[in-house]
Amino acid sequence: MNNENWDDIRYALAVSKYGSLNAAASAMGVTHATVLRRVAAFEERNGCRIFQKSSSGYSVLPEASAILSAMESVEEAVLSVERAIVGANRSPVGHVRITSTDSLCQIVLPPILNEISQLYPGLKLTLLSGNSHHDLSRLSADIAVRPSIKLDEGLIGQLAGKLSFGVFDDGSPNSKWMRLDGALSRSLPAKWLEANVSADEMTSGADSFLVLREMAAAGVGKTFLPTFFGDPDSRLRRSHDVTPEIEVPLWVATLDEIANTPRFAIVQRALGERLAIVLSG
Repeated sequence: MNNENWDDIRYALAVSKYGSLNAAASAMGVTHATVLRRVAAFEERNGCRIFQKSSSGYSVLPEASAILSAMESVEEAVLSVERAIVGANRSPVGHVRITSTDSLCQIVLPPILNEISQLYPGLKLTLLSGNSHHDLSRLSADIAVRPSIKLDEGLIGQLAGKLSFGVFDDGSPNSKWMRLDGALSRSLPAKWLEANVSADEMTSGADSFLVLREMAAAGVGKTFLPTFFGDPDSRLRRSHDVTPEIEVPLWVATLDEIANTPRFAIVQRALGERLAIVLSG
């Protein structure tokens, strides 16, 4: 298979996954026109149609389901080769991409990464900030610092400690609860809200605890926040009226297939040791 064929398959799979050209383009970091051109090129070259366009987006034609299944097998085979190549690299220097939540990336991890960089100057570290999980099996990141009850299949890691949550507001009486939207809607605090708070007790929300902190400070309502940055904020008051005990394990994880790659093992161990100190303090 030549590179052009493989690229076209990647674009078609992205459209199948995300359901629209725009969403696929955003995920792949290209333009809408590029995705459209690549999918059209694949269909024309192979004399087949894969997708049906409707008002709700792109869906796979029933007669093309076997083609998509074969594409997925090709993608997994290519990714397996790429993971094997990464895992076989025995160099203790090079690039390491670390993905974590926006709050950890902005508040906790920068000084830790600076310390690691000074100890291991041959490493080039990149922080990937966001509350949606990177799929490490696709090699979009190398190490995840991830709050989670358990690790996904295929990941191994060490437990650095636990993130504690509290309820915060600006001291205004009778504050409504703010929603936890987007990726935060799957968090333990969001599950507590779903089980204990009615819809008429809710107000505006956000998909980031950092944004929720600013909204709480502005008087929008009360919200769960990680205590490591909620407690030190003088603009906020920690509520003791509602005190659910919520703690989430914090993992430093990587793919099993690349865990023994020296540069990843060095960074994973150093992150785990330093995060444990921060969380215990």
